Amino acid sequence: MEGPWTAGLVVLTCYVAVSLAGELTFELADNDRQCFYEDVDAGVKCTLEYQVLAGGNYDVDVVVFEEAKPILKRVRSTSGEHKWTSESGTDVVICFLNKFSIVTSKKIWLRFEMEDPRVSPPPPGPPVPWLHEAATFMETSCVTAHENLKLVIDYQTHFRLREAQGRAFAESLNERVNYWSIAQTVILILVGIGQVVVLRSFFTENKKHQGI
Repeated sequence: MEGPWTAGLVVLTCYVAVSLAGELTFELADNDRQCFYEDVDAGVKCTLEYQVLAGGNYDVDVVVFEEAKPILKRVRSTSGEHKWTSESGTDVVICFLNKFSIVTSKKIWLRFEMEDPRVSPPPPGPPVPWLHEAATFMETSCVTAHENLKLVIDYQTHFRLREAQGRAFAESLNERVNYWSIAQTVILILVGIGQVVVLRSFFTENKKHQGI
């Protein structure tokens, strides 16, 4: 099949940068530490985004190492985003620490994205007169649609995270209300039993006095 659509597909393949992204939701136990390793080439743009979904005060310590050197360190952070370009071309280590919490575990969402700015050269072939104009139009349309779709996906992801965080908070609040209600019920029962015992002691003392 030949025509402008073929040229557009060729240009889309040639001009769109390679992007690799991964998302992960994991449980970080109290007084624990978890690290993730990723092999990154030099010159690759990296984006780290995280958010604490549930647990305690929704905070965690975050440290990112590249070539054994810390490039990011945040203490008691609830969420954040960090972008950088790898210069060493070595493993990137992303660590989450919950050492300050000895009771509460944390639920954390993590996304790590790598984008290679290098563009593959166009494949060899005979020159086509209308290739440049069609390619420019198709390239602009495809890149615009791609960026809009990425924006929509980001919005959807953040809405899901907010929904998950709100649901976790509601469940925690519901659990606390249930415990408080049970505690109040137990207190009322104990108070009622105490009142009955006190009243019975009054009548018992009167009977003893009358007997005397």
